[in-house]
Amino acid sequence: MKYVKAMYYTMTIMLFVNLASEYIFKSEYSAIAAWLCTMLFLLGTIFFVNARFFLQKKKDY
Repeated sequence: MKYVKAMYYTMTIMLFVNLASEYIFKSEYSAIAAWLCTMLFLLGTIFFVNARFFLQKKKDY
């Protein structure tokens, strides 16, 4: 369950980065925000893969 929560937190941070880029910085740093979102997406994908691996491993027992 901790992997699913970590994935949710990562996606929430992605949303905050997008909103901050558009509304606070007026799209001046949109390239940096896009890079950050890409890295956060990859991090969220790692959490998702870990969650599937460990949840599947628990079912085997």
